[in-house]
Amino acid sequence: MGSTKFVVVKAKELIKTAVFAILGVIIIVGLITFFLHMGDNENTGMYRDGTYHGEMETGGEVTEIAVEIRNGEIADVSMGNPTEAVAVFYPILEETAELVGQAVVESQNLAVEVAPENAYSAQLVLDAVAECLEKAKK
Repeated sequence: MGSTKFVVVKAKELIKTAVFAILGVIIIVGLITFFLHMGDNENTGMYRDGTYHGEMETGGEVTEIAVEIRNGEIADVSMGNPTEAVAVFYPILEETAELVGQAVVESQNLAVEVAPENAYSAQLVLDAVAECLEKAKK
């Protein structure tokens, strides 16, 4: 005759196994989701989008610098219209602001090469751009 075998399963062991299996599935799904979406936010950059304004003082006159941030990156650096006094006393300031602005946009940081004859004007522009970027930080 055939013999009947009995399997004794304790409810406590069954519940523990089910709980660990569910936790394991949750952890695996979480890890897969994390690694699949890991590179999605790479292009957000380190700045908030918008236009930020900074000031540079030249001989008692204040000139405005505007930094535009798009997609978290520096998109444009421009100088507002300088006063007549600034244009007369600092004739290379506008050109220097344009050159420095282009270099900052290309390199996406403030470590840019400047000509020695424009060092003072370039430093004024870089300080104003740094002020804008400080406002734009996340």
